Amino acid sequence: MKKLFAAALALTMTAAMFTACGDDSSSSSKSADSAASSAAESSSVAESSSVEESSAADASSEADASSAEGDASSEGGEEEAAQPVDISEMPKSLANMDNALVKFTKDTDITNLIGDMQETFSSIKTDVQYVKDGKNDKGKAFTEEDFNKKWGKRGEKFGVDATYNGDYVKKVLADDTADLVYINGDESRCKYSIEEVAGVPMLKVEVLDKYPDGVNYEIPKPRIKLNEIFKGHEDLLPKVNTIKLDMVQKAVGEFTDETTGTSALVPGNFLGTIAIQELQDDCKTFRSWQQQDFETSEWTSEWVYLEASSRELQVWGETLQNTTEDQFITIMRWGQPNDACFYIADIAFYDVDGNPITF
Repeated sequence: MKKLFAAALALTMTAAMFTACGDDSSSSSKSADSAASSAAESSSVAESSSVEESSAADASSEADASSAEGDASSEGGEEEAAQPVDISEMPKSLANMDNALVKFTKDTDITNLIGDMQETFSSIKTDVQYVKDGKNDKGKAFTEEDFNKKWGKRGEKFGVDATYNGDYVKKVLADDTADLVYINGDESRCKYSIEEVAGVPMLKVEVLDKYPDGVNYEIPKPRIKLNEIFKGHEDLLPKVNTIKLDMVQKAVGEFTDETTGTSALVPGNFLGTIAIQELQDDCKTFRSWQQQDFETSEWTSEWVYLEASSRELQVWGETLQNTTEDQFITIMRWGQPNDACFYIADIAFYDVDGNPITF
């Protein structure tokens, strides 16, 4: 059941995530295709894994039964249940800490380092400009009525007046969005802070919003600004070939098994993707982005470790030396029914030969 649930969660990706890649229309199409492809692949992997696990479980049961019949010293022939691993063991899991360019302390100022993707707000700003121009990026007429049909209806689902002249839109245009919910796609607002976990200061991502059903948590989409990390060392950014993050997901609320009805303080599934922007040759607009999915789960301990890695980034090449556009690494964790924060322990950058980039 857990593996099938993981497959369902992976499918919660939507084409809404493409807005982080800029307003280039070809970007939208390719990002949507990439998202759909990633979801399908994740589903296929999860279903295949479920079948394999089922077969393995059957084989294991037969082997256990055979062992029990042939070994009188075995007490019942039952396999010992997995025991939870204490969170104090977590630091031993951090594979990139020694090579990391970004490590955190309790005093690290993360104000300019990380923030939400904010698809809703950027899309509203774009559509307001379309109204002012009288047409959208396709050259088709776009009026205040068109805006209200699109955003007014979306706002109604959340009890928000998101019409063209409403206070919600006025606040978005004024960048006064701290108390505004996202009313587009499946994106959650997040709270970012530094918290020490088992003696290691980490960047904590706390997911604030649930879907309109009030049950499942929406998708956090934090973006880390690479320009901020490489400030003063911009010449090294194009040399980056792979980005790796040590991440931990820790249970906050209990996960309830739909089949048995039992609950436990476990993180459950930790599924998502790492996305990196890819620039067009003009060094100004985005062609698409490169995605690499990550996946793990934990049903016994209160925490789980995962090393997330980007795809190889030779697509950046020398174009980054000629652009002032912000560059991001975007992390998306798919929606889930239980409350669980995730943490970024460190960020490491490697060149094409696998050497860590440091300065």
